[in-house]
Amino acid sequence: MVSYHRQRALIALFSLTTRASAFSAPSTSAVAAHVKGHRHRHLFIRGGATTSSTSSIHDSNTNEEEEPRTGWLHNTEPKYASYPTTSSSAPLSLAMKRLMADKMQKYRNHRIITPPAAHPCGDANRMMVTEHKISIPLTHPDLQAAMNNEQSSSTTNDEEQRIVPVERIDGAFLTNNEAFDEPTIDVYFTITELLSNAQDEAHFHALQNPNLSPSQRATLYFQKGTSDGESSVDPSRMMLYLQGGPGFGCASPVSGLSLASSSSSWAAAVLLGGKVSNADGKSFQRIVLMDQRGTGRSSAICKQQLVKMFPDLFLLDKKKEGEGKVVGEEFGGDSDARTMLLQARQQKALKEATDYLSLFRADSIVRDAEWIRESLANPFPSVNDDGNDDAAVNGPQPWGGALGQSFGGFCLMTYLSSIQNPPELVYFTGGIAPMNTPVREVYDRLWLRVRERSWKYYEQYPGDVATVKKIVRKLLAHENSADPIILPSGGILTARRFLQVGLALGGSPGTSFANMHSVINSAFVDEDSDEISNAFLKTIDYEQSFDDAPLYFLLHESIYADGEGATQWAANQSYESHVEANSEFDYRVTSEEDNSNPTLFFGEMVFPFMAHGDYSELSNSGMRTLSEALAEKSDWLPLFDETNMRTALVHKKKSRAAAACYYDDMYVDFECAMKLVQRGCPLEGVKVYVTNEYQHSGLRDDGANIINKLAAMSKNRLHVPS
Repeated sequence: MVSYHRQRALIALFSLTTRASAFSAPSTSAVAAHVKGHRHRHLFIRGGATTSSTSSIHDSNTNEEEEPRTGWLHNTEPKYASYPTTSSSAPLSLAMKRLMADKMQKYRNHRIITPPAAHPCGDANRMMVTEHKISIPLTHPDLQAAMNNEQSSSTTNDEEQRIVPVERIDGAFLTNNEAFDEPTIDVYFTITELLSNAQDEAHFHALQNPNLSPSQRATLYFQKGTSDGESSVDPSRMMLYLQGGPGFGCASPVSGLSLASSSSSWAAAVLLGGKVSNADGKSFQRIVLMDQRGTGRSSAICKQQLVKMFPDLFLLDKKKEGEGKVVGEEFGGDSDARTMLLQARQQKALKEATDYLSLFRADSIVRDAEWIRESLANPFPSVNDDGNDDAAVNGPQPWGGALGQSFGGFCLMTYLSSIQNPPELVYFTGGIAPMNTPVREVYDRLWLRVRERSWKYYEQYPGDVATVKKIVRKLLAHENSADPIILPSGGILTARRFLQVGLALGGSPGTSFANMHSVINSAFVDEDSDEISNAFLKTIDYEQSFDDAPLYFLLHESIYADGEGATQWAANQSYESHVEANSEFDYRVTSEEDNSNPTLFFGEMVFPFMAHGDYSELSNSGMRTLSEALAEKSDWLPLFDETNMRTALVHKKKSRAAAACYYDDMYVDFECAMKLVQRGCPLEGVKVYVTNEYQHSGLRDDGANIINKLAAMSKNRLHVPS
């Protein structure tokens, strides 16, 4: 006979599974359907603060007959007053168009969050840096439509997937009132510009007024020397920068990107050097550095935020003493009943969290960049007496230029694939994505590059061969004795985690190798000891910051998921195959004292073991199941479109492009990149500078020279390739 507690658990489980059926489709459209009417929760975007409603949503005393709530989907308080509903078939009246334009400005919620700062730079100049935040749709309408199409055609259409390029990223919001129901996230970006005359200086001092609110400061920013309703910002004289990753915020001007002189960085060369100009030959006035969604200060995603948004996902995590009531305590001693309930609730939250994180890839990032550009070009949307809005009157106003480093270059390929008017000048540095190459093959190639860089490191520091072997043996001994070495963060320093310091091997030998050498030789208390030093443990925690940037771990392999199925921990599969074929890759073998091979490091790869205790913030049931779900996700949208890229670069020549490709690049396979720039291939129109003078860090090491070269190549002022 089924016990009373078991009956209650089965009833609750049945209720959950039937309610969760709407989430069974393999498309993120389920998320949008669920959040419709629940917009602007913002518990996951404003400086990490949660709203007062969070505690009531997650109250463990909630009646068991109510549907369990997972946090971020259940806000019902509208941010704006309701507007009349529009019909997609009926033309909008002039009054309605103007109401929609007004609502658009409120929806964007553009702010300059602090008074600007001025910094001295070369030749007695000064640079002004402003810090902006803007609200952006969580799901852009055209992506939602693509998700819906993917869901409806995934089982019947075997034809090649195509991306429909977007002409107006905000178009749906000016014609369809329901678009404003979409929840928003915040995206943070800085603008760096030269203060070149007295008017610039006066404008800077006006913006420093401490009595201005962030929105007032943003309004004033656009009004320098213009009449009402106009913008002083010209997109054709702005350069957008897309950083590497995924999962890390952008470098900050001055502290992370030097502006000291025209040769101190690529950014300084663009604004001060005089050799980099837009398509019309005019100098660039502004550089936009954007924290990609979910990183830095752009609605940053960390485990703390995921727990707030999807608490049921973490129900099976081990609780620390004093953390509160255990969910399912009402079932008394019937642990099986409690486990069944928790698993059902976790599975529902897992689907929601997986769909949510699927919105943080390159396809969303480039649309965010377009949203920013449109907001800078037309900050005060208005409609004239003929019923035309600003953007329609002004015509296309693409970015004057865009620079993509590493993953940022992958994003630029998505830009060329999905935006009808991409940046006029496009520069890649170590960032040509291996499209048309299966993800498993990508990692098969990259492991060989990691081996080559490991050999290169040991050639420079031959004494470290024995030291690394000693460290690995020590860590393996602790693992085997069930006495692991605990890091200050709570993670476990295993041999496999230690070998991930090899992520730095892709930088220049003069800096990255030297830093690795310093870390490795701080491992023991002294030369004659085998006791691991506390300083070494702290350094490992600092150098391996995956805990602080979980998107890098969760979404890294998805950057190669071009609508072609699940990634399935491709790097780990590739590693195991290499180990099986060649024991040189097996650190358990090569770390033995009598083995003549050096112990190879790991490279830019993520592994399932990272969620099994090695990294505390990535571990426990919630993060582990989330990482596994993303690895098994097979319905990714395509990121690249060969036809659209060739249209932009070759046929219509909307963009001119140049790329720096590093022959020995450990992170981006050179051969895969070269396949794409040949005649008749997707990136045929890209002029390529091939070099082994730099590693993947070339833009950081010698950015001014590289950007000057690429700029000259894109305008045929330099015969490269010769």
